[in-house]
Amino acid sequence: MDLPALPAEAYRLVADRESYGIMDIGGDDRGAYALGRYVPSILEENDYRMAYVANCYRPLTRTAEDALEVMREIEAACGLKFTCIINNSNLGTETTLETVLESLDFIQKLSEISHLPVFLHTAKADVASALQDKLNPVLPLQLQEKYFDLPTQKPVSRPLWG
Repeated sequence: MDLPALPAEAYRLVADRESYGIMDIGGDDRGAYALGRYVPSILEENDYRMAYVANCYRPLTRTAEDALEVMREIEAACGLKFTCIINNSNLGTETTLETVLESLDFIQKLSEISHLPVFLHTAKADVASALQDKLNPVLPLQLQEKYFDLPTQKPVSRPLWG
């Protein structure tokens, strides 16, 4: 059985009010269930930022309306409301300046229909440096290297007989 869970040590992030931390809970309601156990402490402190990380290039969030639906599902599952949006629209290593710029209409519409501000934009480091004069703020990301590549799926020529 695959149950979403967080390690017991993660509770320190909400129990220790002198520290701040970031929890990456995942992009759907399943990950949000794991966050649910911390909600009473988070609400009691009333000092949190919960960012919806949006990517218009993912199959389930290609439109702002679809992204809003996923956002609401996550909120319902964990019991917390999002406070802002992070534009993380990317195509991994294939991300270009145009990739990010083409996502701006999507992210603006998501901001409008959700009534949440865009907190920041992200991009791989080389693209982020080109965006500094166009968007603010932009967080440059260092992409993790792949540990392996799947074998190519090219058909192999074989004789029909013999």
